[in-house]
Amino acid sequence: MSEPVELPLSEPLLEPTPVEGCAGCRELAKVRDRARVVGDMATITDANVLMRRHPEGHS
Repeated sequence: MSEPVELPLSEPLLEPTPVEGCAGCRELAKVRDRARVVGDMATITDANVLMRRHPEGHS
């Protein structure tokens, strides 16, 4: 058997910042903030993913 492969730790992703004036970004940020209050990490992660994918209309 060969030696195990060691993978480097990647840097953590920063949370996306809502685009000013965008209602969709603002709502996702509110969802994320409410989830943070109750410790719902899954919803925080989901909101971050959706916000990262959201900006197609911002270009």
